[in-house]
Amino acid sequence: MPMATIDGGDIHYERDGAGHPIIMLLPQSSGPVGTAPFLDQLASGFSVIRYDQRGTGQSAPVPSEDAMSMAGRAGEVTGLIDALGIEQAHLCCHSTGCGIGLSVASAHPDRTAGLVLINPWQYGDGHLTTMQQLRVAAARGLDPYRYAWFNASLLFPPDYRRAHEAGFEKMAEAAKSNPQDADQIAQRLNAILAYDSRPVTPSLGCPTLIATGADDQLMPAWFGREMAETIPDATLIEFDGGGHMLPETRGEEIAMEITKFLSPLG
Repeated sequence: MPMATIDGGDIHYERDGAGHPIIMLLPQSSGPVGTAPFLDQLASGFSVIRYDQRGTGQSAPVPSEDAMSMAGRAGEVTGLIDALGIEQAHLCCHSTGCGIGLSVASAHPDRTAGLVLINPWQYGDGHLTTMQQLRVAAARGLDPYRYAWFNASLLFPPDYRRAHEAGFEKMAEAAKSNPQDADQIAQRLNAILAYDSRPVTPSLGCPTLIATGADDQLMPAWFGREMAETIPDATLIEFDGGGHMLPETRGEEIAMEITKFLSPLG
């Protein structure tokens, strides 16, 4: 069980593959298939490093509420990079991880070789604020079984849920024995709303790939489009479907695009 000892509490991590290191900044949510196929494909060309954020998995508890901010989470990433003796890494970010990755890339450009932003957001506009407030209300008002299905209906498109209905049902049944922590969910979602990428994106200096899903209900494609207009020389890929969970629903395709984009960088 590899642990990285850094200030603020140890971080549990796993490392697969060989090549230039790529740090995976992925959210806690997943579906019945998960991100294993996506990660396995990336590991064929990179040294893929996954880790548990503090307060999740086998990592240490969150030391303070401030540590749940995007800047606080970015400190976990740079601490992990330092502990592993990595001089420069790619950052592959999805959803919440996009704010963390942007915080790392803007504060430590010398440590960021390339940046991938999948299903990103820019700031807490009216749409995102409403959606996150609904998620908090659902976490407080729904039983674990119904909350699991609510999240699935928000994050995954209908065709994917239909194809994997049995898997989602199994996850919802399992949630009954592991009820959601509404206060922790509220803290996590409020940290997303508190972050605004617009002041930092124009000055980013690393090559950046942005991927969006046309049917993303949570963080719509307009965020990625507008972000691509402000990040110098950003590359934008728009998938025609896949919802908010592209690393799972379109895993092989997006892994191929990431490999094609990052491989020439080292």
